[in-house]
Amino acid sequence: MTKEDADKKIDGSDVVVDDKVIEDAVVFINEIANKTIYKGSIEIGEYILEHFFGNDIKLASSKNPKKPSSFNKLCERPDLVVHPNQLGLMVRVASQERYLTDNKVNTEGLSYTHKATLVKLDNTNKKIKTIEKCLEESWSTRELDDKIKTIIQGLSSNTSPSLIRTTKKYITKVDEVLKAANDSNLDIDDEELSKMSDKRRKALKKHLTELKIKIDDTVKKTGDISADCDGLLAKLEGIAKDKKADPPKRGSKKSKTQKE
Repeated sequence: MTKEDADKKIDGSDVVVDDKVIEDAVVFINEIANKTIYKGSIEIGEYILEHFFGNDIKLASSKNPKKPSSFNKLCERPDLVVHPNQLGLMVRVASQERYLTDNKVNTEGLSYTHKATLVKLDNTNKKIKTIEKCLEESWSTRELDDKIKTIIQGLSSNTSPSLIRTTKKYITKVDEVLKAANDSNLDIDDEELSKMSDKRRKALKKHLTELKIKIDDTVKKTGDISADCDGLLAKLEGIAKDKKADPPKRGSKKSKTQKE
């Protein structure tokens, strides 16, 4: 055997690649990876669901849950190796599993990525029907995601937004901004500023400039919203006056002496 042949044998360059071997390896690796990811993610999600959401499936599965302060503190930990967004997804998948189990839905054949995609749908009969169709037609995760987007678009077009619910949501958000403003403390004396390094003063200047721009933008936009509120309040007041001046007529009852 020549040295060149020996080198080829070592680095495998003379071996014919068997596509079947590669395909089998991909299937095996993906299967084991999915099992590991699924098991670990479900265990973490179940733990969070129990210890931070008190097993409240509705709260945990909500797309915009009012998360408990303990969960927010957990997400703020710098030594947490799981990203908060991923942690939120895990608990939503775990709550979805509880819902599907309670409704005796067969989810065998769904990968973790399928289940993570399904959390975009509310826990309703629509989700169950989608799962049945997904299993029946062996949808890929991409195909499932496309179907869900179509479903959500259909639901959006058939549902007009509640003005009362929308304004209540705005009030909550404004309350959060006001709380942040009340909690802020920018009263820093000259001595403390002078003790800062040039790098920290530069960073502080950058953040203060960004904060001021956002505040100015907020003032402008909230002024527009305030004007919209005035306009809508004026309309409501006008309608109330019109109703009072010309109340709807009720059907008159027949006189007892009127002949039938």
